[in-house]
This record gives sequence, structure tokens and C-alpha cells, in this order.
Amino acid sequence: MAALLTMVSLEVQPLRSSFGKVFMGAAGTSGEASDDQFNRVSFLSHFEGSNNGVNNAFDDSSASNHTITANGNVTQGSFGPFARLDGEWGVDFDGSGDHLTIADSSDFDCGTGDFCLELFIFSGGASSNPMLVTFGGGFYLQLKDSMTDISFHTGSTEIIYSGSASLTDNAWHHIAITREGSSLRHFLDGSLVKTTSNSDAVNGSSTVYVGTNTNGSSIPWTGLISNLRLVNGSAVYTSAFTVPTSKLTAVTNTKLLTCQSNRFVDNSASAHTVTPGGNAAVSAFGPFLTSAVYDPAVNGASAYFDGSGDYLSTPSISIGTGTFSFECWVYPIGITDNGNDTIIRFANGNTNTGIQIYITNGDDLRIYKYKGGSAVISTITSVFLPNEWIKLLFVRESNTLTTYVNGVSRGTMSVDENLDGVITLGANGAAEYGTGYMSGARLSNNARQSGNYTVETAPFTTDNNTTFLLNMADAQAIDSAAQNNLTLAGNANTSTDQAKFGTASLHLDGTGDYAEVASSIGAWGTGNFTVEGWYYLTAQAQYDNLFDFRTSGNTSHLNIYFDDDPLRLHVFFGGADRINANAATPTNEWVHIAVVRNGSTTTLYQNGTSLGTSTTVTTFTDGALRIGNRYSGDYYMQGYVDEFRISHMARYTSNFTAPTKAFADKGQ
Repeated sequence: MAALLTMVSLEVQPLRSSFGKVFMGAAGTSGEASDDQFNRVSFLSHFEGSNNGVNNAFDDSSASNHTITANGNVTQGSFGPFARLDGEWGVDFDGSGDHLTIADSSDFDCGTGDFCLELFIFSGGASSNPMLVTFGGGFYLQLKDSMTDISFHTGSTEIIYSGSASLTDNAWHHIAITREGSSLRHFLDGSLVKTTSNSDAVNGSSTVYVGTNTNGSSIPWTGLISNLRLVNGSAVYTSAFTVPTSKLTAVTNTKLLTCQSNRFVDNSASAHTVTPGGNAAVSAFGPFLTSAVYDPAVNGASAYFDGSGDYLSTPSISIGTGTFSFECWVYPIGITDNGNDTIIRFANGNTNTGIQIYITNGDDLRIYKYKGGSAVISTITSVFLPNEWIKLLFVRESNTLTTYVNGVSRGTMSVDENLDGVITLGANGAAEYGTGYMSGARLSNNARQSGNYTVETAPFTTDNNTTFLLNMADAQAIDSAAQNNLTLAGNANTSTDQAKFGTASLHLDGTGDYAEVASSIGAWGTGNFTVEGWYYLTAQAQYDNLFDFRTSGNTSHLNIYFDDDPLRLHVFFGGADRINANAATPTNEWVHIAVVRNGSTTTLYQNGTSLGTSTTVTTFTDGALRIGNRYSGDYYMQGYVDEFRISHMARYTSNFTAPTKAFADKGQ
């Protein structure tokens, strides 16, 4: 791609004639076509699994091939620490006080010299004059007047751009403020939109806040920020330019480079500490178009534990008194069970000997060693931040257990016991459940590291020293956008009995079956969106749901279901039915269903033909997605679903020919 194609004009461009590649087998197979708006896709499942495929069958890929028992509704999917390349990530802010802080530093004192402040943003709506970043109030970048103005304030001067091309919800935009000599320039999506003469001192005066004002809560930003960079000493851009199509790097004089990795980190040489507040979360939803299809062997995978009865367990495994290593990636979401969120427990039934490793007090790592009925505790402080990926490694050698966090040794303790017992991931037996994601869990009979090291950039592999390995990469219904893990409830499975494209689809039998993305999804604000999929209904009944983003009956989010006699599809949002289809939906054949908001008009399409519209516009915030039933766990759909996709844009603006190929799952 020659440029980042996320400009406002894309909203009204006709859809490309090729909707996507012919899907050629299991997830991860190379595709033929690409989607130049794939960086606006937040969920895509081809449901291209094996017959009777599920997401809760875990495999030990070591030579030992231990049987793995999944408890609760623990599920596996494609969101993991390698879902995107380093530099292609973003940080998600929910508009309720989420922020990042960086301590004040002379690095941010640009004085009267040249500088460049730039970042990518993706608005989720619901923001009122939001603050994007403030360097202690000394200079800051803010959006104003319903995102039509961009305000950069330095010293006593406020420079506002008021243009005809306002920023748009559900689209990536690049903003750059630069100064060369006394020329202060503002760029939007690579275009020079304002130049003014300015020689004010640009100095950070206290703590840097990203996503809110300097109090950490007021005028918050709702949406994502990616690749935030401050270059102190160079303007970088002095005329119109092509928006970067790959990650920003630490060019000369870079003093801050953040919101681009799988954890909260400053990738400049200064390596400032970046601390999240609220629920700010590392996200695999980024501005750059991917060049390859998701492949679990390359991009890894993970298991999701909801903190309520979810855990994985093995038969008894003997480590003995010798050398061993245990390692995993974790992405904690919240702390439950009085602050004891278990990562791993290795113990025999009566816990005379064993180890429990867990998160406590919000950010500490605690190793609890059972020894003859008593306990020895080692606490490593300030290990965890919520909503980021963290690599943990524990190595016992010569009776000393060393803990490594993100490749750095953080402490030792004596562990000389004979360790024989069951491995439990995500719980202490059947209590003290962890909440979040785990990617990879490997036990080895050697010391994987003997000092500080550079953490891996690919999933674990097995070798002669591996005694246990879970890569959590056996899900059959996955998100090919690599942003979500999908739970298959009841008897829901992938089936080869029906398929619109490829060889399989999601099968729902109408009695307790549905697919769910429990993590937040669907924050479209008032912006454009498209939710679409192929449905093969084997029966229809009143109130059967095709999909539901609501958390309760009166919430404003989107729901589509059958009602009336004769049965017709209804689209519900904003607390009421907004669209009642003017034609029936056939059974026992594949039908393409799409709900699209374009500006102030929401349209229900069936096989490319409008069945009704609504001009009601409501704000959509995060909601859990259920495919095949409604939020309350009833009114189940009966049939098959294929090619389900959520796009943060209006894919269709008038009647269209229904897709003739599977959707593309890469960007270039």
C-alpha cells in the first residue's frame, strides 16, 4: 500500500469487486486477496475448523502428551503476545478515566527549538473535547468541537485547526505537530492544514498524561492511541507526506515512543516508565495493515480465564529434586479472590510439598511454597500492570528458584523439595481463580536461562528437554483478526455439514448453543459500522436471536432477532425496535445478513437488498458479543453461521451483490 487508507473519503468509496480470498483450509493458510480496510476490522471468524471442533480441547504438544482437563468455560483463541508485530499495537481508553502517566523529564523540554509530536488515533465516540496527551500542561494536544478542531497549546499560545475535513469516529487518523525554526505546522493524515509563526518555549512542566487531563480523569479520550512519538530536536515533517504504513521507530532525538508494543513500555533510548491508570489496555487493534494471515504457529494463541471456575489441570507430573524451568506469558485483567489470582499451582493432593504462584495486591508476584504442611512465602513487588502481556520464567538450579520478569531476574528463594503433583493453571486447586489470558505454558527439565535475557518473539516450541507444553493453539473457531478469544457454549461446534465458503461453519442446535466474545467489543460511538455474516437457518421461532451486543434488555446496543407473525427480522437498538424487515428470511439456504450504519442511517440488508432503515442514531459503547442467542441466555438460534465480521465502517451504502468469496483476513 502506498498510504494508510483510513481517510474520511473511504466511507463513501464503492466496495472493491473482490471481497476477500477463497479460504483455503484451516486458519493460518495464506490468502490470495487482501482488504485495504482490514485495520478497521475488530472481529472476523471463518469458523473453518474440523468437524465437531471446539475451543476447549487443549493439547500437550510435548512428547509426554499429558491429558489436559479444562474446567469451567476456559477457552482458547488467537489473542496473544505475538498477535501483532512489535510496534503495531495500540492502547485502548474507555473514556472513564483511563490514562497513561510518564514522569516529568528534561527529555520533554523542547525549548524554542525544533520538535515533532505525532500519534495515531482511533475514536470510539463519546468523547467531549478529549485530551490526547499533555506534557504537564506545558504543552498539550486536544480535540475540540465534536472532533472538528485540533488544539495544540504551547506557552501562552493556543493554535486551533478548524477545517472542513473533521476527524471521524471508527477511522484511524494520523496527527503531527511540528516546528522548524519559527514555523509551527499541523498535519492531519499527512496533509499540511495549518502553518503559523511560533517561538514559544515548549517544555513539559510535570507528569505526562496520555488520554486525560493532568488530574488523570477529566476530559478523557475514548478510543485508541498508537505509536505516540516525541522527537526533541527535529521537525521530522516539513511538508505534506505519506502517512507511515509501518511502526514508528526511535529516530535521532526521539525522547518518547510508546503505545506500540504488547506491554506498556517506552521504546525510545530514554526508556521512560509508562504506568497505566484506570482500565487502559494494550490492544491488538492497530493502525497498520497486516501483510500475512493469522497463523498460530507464528502468532501464537492463548487461553482466556474468566475468574469464575476456569482452570486447566494435568495428571500428576514428577519433577523430583532436579533442575527445571516453568515459563508462560500472562495478561491479567483484574484481581479477584481477595487478591490471590493464581497463575500456576504445582502440588500433590494434600499440599505437603508444592508451589503456588499468584498475583496479589494488584501488582505483586507471590511464590507460596508448601513444605511439610507449613508455608514459605517470597514476594516480588511491582511485577504486574493490568491489561498488558508479561513474560514469566522460573528456573530451579542447585535448589535455588530464580524468577525472571520480562527477561530480568527479580529474586531467588530456596526450593529443595521433591516436587511431584498435578499442574493447575489459573486456579489454586478449585479456588483463587485468575482472570485474564495466558499464552503458552512450558515445563522443562533444564535451565532455560541462567541470567537476564531477551524475551521471545514467537511461541514456545518443544525439544528433548520439554516435559509439558501448552501453546493454547487448538481452537477451531477463531478470530482471524487476532483480537479476541471466542467461547463456544453448550454443544456449539464447527461442523463440516454446511459451509458457505471453505469446508466448515459454526453449528448451533437451538438448545443452549451460542458463541461469545466476553471481552469488550462494539465500541462504535456514533460512527459508522457493519456487522455481517452468513446464516443457514434450519428452523425459526419468535425471539430467536442472530446476534446480540447488549448486556441487559434496555441497553442501547445492537440486537437482531425474529418477531411477529409471520416471522420477520427486527433490529433493536437505543432501547426499542428500530427496523422491522419487510420480507421473510428463508430457511435451509445460505443468507447474507448485514446491519450497517452510514451517517445517520442504519440499514438491514438481506442478500444485499435493504429490508428497512432507521434514522435514529445512538452511541454504542463496549458490549459483549453473542452469536446465536441473546444476552440473558435464552432464545437460541438453530442452524449454521459462516463468515461473521465486524467492521468499523459502512461497508455497504446501497443495495449490493452479496459477497461471493470468503472475507480477506489480511491487509496487504
